[in-house]
Amino acid sequence: MTKPTIAITGANGFLGSALVQHFANKGWRVVGLVRRPEKSSDGLVTYRQYDLTKPLRPEVLSGVDYVVHAAYVKYGRRGSPAAMEINVQGAGLLLSACKRLSVKKAVFISTMSAHDAATSVYGHQKLTIEKLFLASGDVVLRSGLIIGNGGIVRDMAAFMKSKHMAPVIGGGKQPLQIVAVYDLISAVEAALAPEVQGQFTVATPTVYTYRAFYQTLAKSLGITVIFVPIPYYVLMTVFKTAAFLHLPLNFNEDNLRGLRQLRSADTEPDLRRLGIDVDNLETALAKTRNSSGG
Repeated sequence: MTKPTIAITGANGFLGSALVQHFANKGWRVVGLVRRPEKSSDGLVTYRQYDLTKPLRPEVLSGVDYVVHAAYVKYGRRGSPAAMEINVQGAGLLLSACKRLSVKKAVFISTMSAHDAATSVYGHQKLTIEKLFLASGDVVLRSGLIIGNGGIVRDMAAFMKSKHMAPVIGGGKQPLQIVAVYDLISAVEAALAPEVQGQFTVATPTVYTYRAFYQTLAKSLGITVIFVPIPYYVLMTVFKTAAFLHLPLNFNEDNLRGLRQLRSADTEPDLRRLGIDVDNLETALAKTRNSSGG
């Protein structure tokens, strides 16, 4: 039987590259959609040029059965001030192409930062794109903080190992739910089933705090760290000054706004609907450490 073909936007990213590897290992034909298709194609994986800021060429989704949309343009100093418009328009064009080319299903990787009270550009744009996917009868997966060998968790681990400190913003009481990258991939695969439709939050039922997360991460790394309390207003002043002076920062005012507005969710009903379980924080960190050989 011929295996399906799945296209993954943002295929060079942390999650996108993990999805490419997973489906290729299962024998699926994979189309990696990237801005610069520098990687050579092999027997199962083909890379095609895809840019959210440019019109979608018809051949980009040629022969594709499923699409996973994980690409986005960042907002702020290291991204684009027009990120909201670019991401929403790009998602709309992608969905239109999916319908025109009879793609069976599209899955959007969203975030728990997307909710009706979100004022951050990141959260608001994700929420707007969610509505497009739901209106088209497709699937939205709201992800918790992704644990794996990449992304912001890897960056934070590297920072903690080098500085032996962790910033505790606003007391570190913000609610946090996580998902291991391999569990999120399982959710994507489950979402491709014909009967699955709608929005799902994919994260641990357990709600942690950011301070507890840092403590668990430090323990997993086998290091001792100092927790440095930083009030919200101090960071906001720093970000406004950096913006005025055009100083590049990895974390900006929009990130801070999203952090302050984090909400928890009861994820057990959605996990049951998808038919999956997710590992807790300690297990996810242990498996990540073992897979990286560290």
